[in-house]
Amino acid sequence: MKDIFKYYKSFKGVFIPAILFLIIGVATGFIGATAFALIIFSLKKYKYKLEFFLIAFLLTYILANNFSGPFAYNGNLRFIILALALVVLIQINISKVSLAWYSLPFVIVSFVITLLFSPLGFEALSKSLGYIFVAFTIFKLTDILYVKQDKIAIILFHFFLSFLIINLVLVINPNFYLVGRFMGLTGNPNGLGMLLVFMYGVIDLLKQRKELTSIKKPILLGYMFLTFALILLTGSRTALGSLIFYVLANKVLTNTKMIIPYSLFMVLALLTIYFVSLQDLLTFVGSNIDLRLNSIETASGRTVVWGVAWEEITRHFWYGQGFMYDTYFIKDYADKYIGLVRERYWGGIWSSYLSLLLNVGIVGLLAFAWMVIKLYKKAKLKATALIYIITVLLIGVTESWMAASMNPFTPLFFLYFAIQNQPLKQTMPNP
Repeated sequence: MKDIFKYYKSFKGVFIPAILFLIIGVATGFIGATAFALIIFSLKKYKYKLEFFLIAFLLTYILANNFSGPFAYNGNLRFIILALALVVLIQINISKVSLAWYSLPFVIVSFVITLLFSPLGFEALSKSLGYIFVAFTIFKLTDILYVKQDKIAIILFHFFLSFLIINLVLVINPNFYLVGRFMGLTGNPNGLGMLLVFMYGVIDLLKQRKELTSIKKPILLGYMFLTFALILLTGSRTALGSLIFYVLANKVLTNTKMIIPYSLFMVLALLTIYFVSLQDLLTFVGSNIDLRLNSIETASGRTVVWGVAWEEITRHFWYGQGFMYDTYFIKDYADKYIGLVRERYWGGIWSSYLSLLLNVGIVGLLAFAWMVIKLYKKAKLKATALIYIITVLLIGVTESWMAASMNPFTPLFFLYFAIQNQPLKQTMPNP
C-alpha cells in the first residue's frame, strides 16, 4: 500500500486535478465539471495538461453509461472533454503519422450511408463522425505522451487500479446492484464487466512491454484478482468467458512451454463439464445466481431479438439504414408488436455484428474489419494483439460496443493499439 501511495504522490499533479474534476462534477453536475475543465484548458504553465485530459477523457467516457444518478452529467460532458482535447492537440505538431486515419474509410462509409438512408437526421450524422474524433484524440495523445518519455504507463495503471478499488469499496452498498448483480460506477453490470476486460488487456500489454517493472508483483497479481472478482460480481458471462480466454491464450502463445499443461487443463475442464452437471458445479462454488444458468440457452433473451434483427438486415443487407438505426428499429418494432410491458432484452440488439449490419450493412462491416486489420499490422507484439482482438470480438457477439464511438470501450480499444504502436524498449526481445 505504501508503494501505491508513493506513486500517487509522485503524480499528484495529475491525480489531484482529476479527483477535483470528479468531485466538482458530482457536486455541481455538468456546469461545474465543464467550468473546471475550461480552467485546466486555460492554464498555460500546467505541465500535466495532456495527462489530465487523457485521464479526464477516459474517466468521463467510463461514467457516461450512467443515465441517472450523480454521474449522469458525464453523458453530455464527454462531448465537451472531446472538444477541449481536440483543441489542445491540434496546436501540437508531431512527425508521427496517426493511426487514427485507419478509421477514416469506416467513417466515410458510415457518413454517406447515414446521409442517404437514415430516418434520424443530424444526430445520426454526428454519431457517424464520432469515430474519427475519438480515434484522433486517443492516438495523438498517446503518441505525444510517449514522445515526451512520460510515465504514462504508470499513470494509466494507477488510474485503472483506483477504478477497481473504488468499485471494490462500493460492493457493500446495495444501491450499486441491479437485480442482484453489481454494476459499480458504470451503472450497468454487463458494461462494468466488459470495461474490466478492456482495461485488463491494456494493463497486460504494458506489463508485456516491460513498462510496469517498477510495480511490485503482488500489486499486479492483486489487480488481476480484483478484476476477476468484480467480473464475477457483475454476473457477466460474456466478460468472464472472454477474460478467461484472454489469460489462457496469452499464456500459451507467449510461452510455448505452457502449451501442454494448459491443453491438459482445458481437457480436464471439458471432461469435468461433460461428466458433472454445470448447474450443480456452479451451485457448489456459489456462482449459480450470478451467472444466471437458466438463461444461457437463450442468451438472456438475446436470440429472440437476433431473429427479428436478422429479418430486417436481409432487407438492407448491403448498406443498412445509417448510424443509430439498430436502436431505432428495435424500439419501433417492440412498440408495434410487443407492447409497453416487455422484457429488458427488447431494449437493444445485443450484438455488434448485427448492429453494424443494420446500420451500415456489409459494406460498413468490411470497412470496420479493414480498420482492425490495419491496426493489428501496426502492433509491435502481434501475438498478444491477436488475442486481444479475438477477445473483444467475442464480447461483440453479445454486446453492441462496435456500433458506437462515444461509449467507454472504443476509446480503450484505440488506446490499446496506440500503445501497441509505440517503439519497444531495447531490453525487450523481438516479438
